[in-house]
Amino acid sequence: MRFEKGNTIGRTGGRPKGSRNAFDAYTYKVVLAHMQHKRGDPVPAEYAETNLWKALDVAFREGNYARWVVPMLPKQVSFENVTARELADEELAGMISDFRERLFALREERSLDAASQMKLVEHVG
Repeated sequence: MRFEKGNTIGRTGGRPKGSRNAFDAYTYKVVLAHMQHKRGDPVPAEYAETNLWKALDVAFREGNYARWVVPMLPKQVSFENVTARELADEELAGMISDFRERLFALREERSLDAASQMKLVEHVG
């Protein structure tokens, strides 16, 4: 019988214990890297030739990104909520400085994009 005590059929093959968790961790790592990746920057070398990265690129271009990515994320996510009153003055000053730098960089990037899209029109007189 198949389910008798001491039966080893089915225990010798199959997936090793814990391998699914390792795959899930790797998938999560790739998806997280893809979400944080800035368009136009080179793909991280460890993910450049993976089929998962390519599939995520295709899903992003086709507009199915959320439908693909959400099931790969953990079911439970905890967020730590810290109010500004709980932060030290130095931490707040550092955060404000970082935000300003990001804002200036973003404005500069947008102005360069706008300038590159302008066309020179000659005056006809």
